[in-house]
Amino acid sequence: MRRTALPLVDPDRCTGCGRCVAACPPHVLWLETEKPNGMGDKHAVLHDEPGCTGCAKCVVVCPFEAVSMVRGR
Repeated sequence: MRRTALPLVDPDRCTGCGRCVAACPPHVLWLETEKPNGMGDKHAVLHDEPGCTGCAKCVVVCPFEAVSMVRGR
C-alpha cells in the first residue's frame, strides 16, 4: 500500500495523552517532553516518517483533534 499522507501533530492542541501512540500499528509515534528527564509538557511526535503507513488511526482516536493527515510533506 502506498502512503498518501502523514500525521501532523499540533503541539498547541496535543495534551500528551498517548492515545495516538497506542493506536499506531507501526509504532512510529512517540511521546516526547520539552525538557530532559521527562520534565515539562509532553506531546506526540512522528519519529519515524519512512515507517508510517498513513493509516490515520492516530487521527481517529485523538479526542483533542490535535492530529491531522497532511499530504506532500
